[in-house]
Order: sequence, then C-alpha cells, then structure tokens
Amino acid sequence: MKVITGDQMREIEQIAINETGIPSILLMENAALRLTERCLQILKTGTVKNNSRQKVVIFCGPGNNGGDGFALAYHLFNYNMEVSVFFAGDEKKIKGDPAVYLEIIKKLGVHIEAVFTEEQVNAIAEKIIDSPLVVDALLGTGLNKNVEGVFESIINIIKKCGKYVLSVDIPSGVHSGTGKIMGCAVKANETVTFAFLKTGIAVYPGTEYAGKVFIEDISLPENLTERIKIEAQILTEDEAKEMLPPRRKRSNKGSYGKIMIFAGSDEMPGAAALASSAAYMTGGGLVCACVLQKTASVIHKWQREVVTRILPGENGQYCKKSADAVLDEDINQASVIVIGPGIGRSSCVTDFVRELIKNAQTPLVIDADALFAISEDKNILKNLKAPCIITPHAGEMSRLTGIPVPEIMNNIIDTAVNFSKECNVVTLLKDARTIIAHPDGNYFINTTGSNALSKAGTGDVLAGMISGFIAQGLPPFNAGVLGAFIHGKAGETAALHKSNYGVTASDLIKNIPLIINNLQSGNTV
Repeated sequence: MKVITGDQMREIEQIAINETGIPSILLMENAALRLTERCLQILKTGTVKNNSRQKVVIFCGPGNNGGDGFALAYHLFNYNMEVSVFFAGDEKKIKGDPAVYLEIIKKLGVHIEAVFTEEQVNAIAEKIIDSPLVVDALLGTGLNKNVEGVFESIINIIKKCGKYVLSVDIPSGVHSGTGKIMGCAVKANETVTFAFLKTGIAVYPGTEYAGKVFIEDISLPENLTERIKIEAQILTEDEAKEMLPPRRKRSNKGSYGKIMIFAGSDEMPGAAALASSAAYMTGGGLVCACVLQKTASVIHKWQREVVTRILPGENGQYCKKSADAVLDEDINQASVIVIGPGIGRSSCVTDFVRELIKNAQTPLVIDADALFAISEDKNILKNLKAPCIITPHAGEMSRLTGIPVPEIMNNIIDTAVNFSKECNVVTLLKDARTIIAHPDGNYFINTTGSNALSKAGTGDVLAGMISGFIAQGLPPFNAGVLGAFIHGKAGETAALHKSNYGVTASDLIKNIPLIINNLQSGNTV
C-alpha cells in the first residue's frame, strides 16, 4: 500500500486538475462529504458524550484544509446541526475554492468568528463547552515551520478542552513527511485523511497524535500515482502472502538454504538459541550456529535441530581466531550469515566482526553488538563484497551516524533512508513503526507489533527470521520487510494470550508458524 507526503498529494491533485480536468472544487466537495459522513457517525452512535446536542465546532485555517472545514460546515448545517466556525487568519487572503465555501456558509447564516488575538482564543473555550465534537481543519499537510501565534494558542485550547477531536487530513502541527511535531500539535481522537495514508501519521511521533485513521476516497483516478515517484509503502496482508517464498513439493533442506549464525557469548548464550530457532521457524533449510562451547550447550537444550560448530574464543567471547576458523570456503558455502546478537563488546570481538564481514561473499544480516563493532568505521559497510541488511535500534543508529537519539526519533525515515543510500545497505531501523530502507531510496513502514515486543531477545528473533527468508531466496530488502511484518504479528498474537506485559522472545518464535499459516490461508492475522 502506497503512503505519500503532503507535497506528493498536492502533485497528484494538480495532475488530476490540470491534465484530467477534474475541478478542484469537486475534490474539496468529495472530501467534505466524507468528513460529513464521519461526523454524523460519531454523533449518532454515542462515540461522544452529550451527542443529543448535535453541536459541532470547526476550527479553520486559511488554506485548503480550512476550505475542507468550511465545506464541512455547509453540509453539517444542511443536516440541521448547530455549527460554529472559528477562523484563524485574515479573511481577505482566502482565495479559490475555500473562498467559495466561506461565502456559502456566510449566506446561510452559519456562525463564523475570526480569531486574531490571544483574548479571542481564550474566549473560545467558553463557547465550546457544550459542543461534543471539535473538528481541526487548521493547518493540514502543507506545514513546514513551527506553529506559532494564534494557531499555537488555538491548538492549546483544543488540547485543553477535553472534547472529542476529529482532524482533517492530518492533525494540525504534525509534519506530513516526517511525523515530527512542529512545536505543538492537535492530539486527535480520529483523523480522516484523503485518498492515501500520509507518511506523517504512519510513523511516530505523528501517528500518536492521529488517533484512529480513516483513509477516504475522494475520486482521484488510481493511475495518477504512476506519474510521480512514491518511495514509501506499508505491507498489507495480501502483499505479505505474495512475498512469502514458495515451498516446492519436490524439495529438501538444501532447497531452502544454509544459515550460518555467529551469536551469543558466555554471558548471553540465549541470543544464539533465539536467532537459530527463529531461522528455522521461518523456513530455513539448515541452521549452523558457529558458536563458543558454552553457547553450544544452551542451543542443544533449546533447539535440537540446530547444527553447532564450536569455535575458539577468548575470555568467553569471539576473537580473530574465531574468524580464522571459518574464513574462506566455509562461510561462503552458506546462503546467508547472521552476525551480532549477544556477542558482547570488546576489542577482540571488534577484530572478529571486521575480519568476518570483510571476507564474506554471501548475504549478511548484521545486528546488535556487531553494529557496535563497526560503528567507529562505517566505511566497512561501503566495501562489503555481498548484499547486507543491518538491524539497529535508535541507540545503535546514533553510534553509526553521530546523530543524537532524539533527532533520530523525530525523523526516523530520513535517518534510515540516508544511511542506506550512503552505505549501500538495507537499513531496518527498529521503532514502534520500524523503517526498512533500500539504497535506492524506497522504504517500507512496518505497522505491525506493539509494546509487547519491548523485551530483551526480540531483536535476536527478528535477525533470525530475516536470515531464514534470505536463505529461501528473498533479497535482503524483501526479507526485512516480510520479517518485520510477521515478527510484529507474532508479538500481537502472543499478547492476546499473555498480555502486553508477559510476552517473551520465546513466545514470538512459537507464533511464527501460526502467522505464516494464516497468511497462506487468507485468514486475518
């Protein structure tokens, strides 16, 4: 499913208007009709308190978002609603379609007040006390600077009023491309967005401000998206089903790849067990865990099917001798190599990681402590001999890029995409809405999962899952997209049985086959 920014939406609309001949006012009318339907649904189903009053307050700005609000006021007025419109800005500057609807509601006698000063904003609070529904049509998707002045004051009033809030297209104050909060933002209960999901409400922090999102059709021809470059997508269940690697009737373990996993240490042997088991559960043919002695004994108790190869180590950790034991032909007989979960941090581990990955000629999944090992010299990634996917969380990404964690969290998309382009790797930047970015600039936003996944070991499971899909022939980008999707779904399913508090990484592994079966059968997962 395609996801677009506000700028891309305006580009699509201009093609529709200028080349297809669709009147711009028709698009505004269609948007208003969809908004009207949602408002009526809210008011008539008891979603809000005191809904017998049938009152709606609409805050409008000077752009097309405000025009949608004026058009909504017109339709709600025709449904005998008591509508109050508060307009922020200079009425003389309203042009085009918004001006048409403003003139209509004026002539109909809809209550309209212009708001210029702090005193006027404070007075609004008194006037919306008995209105169960507030509509935010202030700023829309064109916002590119911090909110200030009367707009900031109105947003603060909306936040304080405690009413049920519906935002038009995107909550005012949320950047439509990054999800960043531009100083302050409306926190909506619902957002009605038009034609496509907007990027800014698909990722955090914007998604937290949007509430429940409804994507509504405004009759834009579907093929218009082919005319512009859209980088962002969200994987749907149907698309996930199509992405699953096929399982042929006539096959053997060699048909589904050999996975070599370098994970675990004397202090964290479970990381190797989790990654190895997850690789099997996603369909890998043979998993060989190249580990230290203590880690091998843990794996044998956990997953009997995992083949172990004991490597020499130093003080319970990998070292250069570990790499020398498997270099050359050994590692390049694998279909994919996983390196990093639980291997620890030390100079000897760093030597091991760098030696291994610079000699690997088979696809790599680089995770966790291996990312720490290369963080002082990310040029190692630029010189790899094989395709690679890295799976950092924000802290690991900060070490790789030098960007502070708060900045990464405010613009997770650009962080992942820019790094992928710079280092020619697939970047899976983990968050509540994980970004999987390709070096060509395309990326997926993963929307599955919950805070049940906020546990030690869940990242080890994800690394193993991705390797299982690569071993079966998926490119690292596709494997990352599908792995993140199923990983999130497995977490959601586990939480149904154990609550969001009680899920462990082991629970995810148990649910991977269930999620895959449901995808194959077409059941909702």
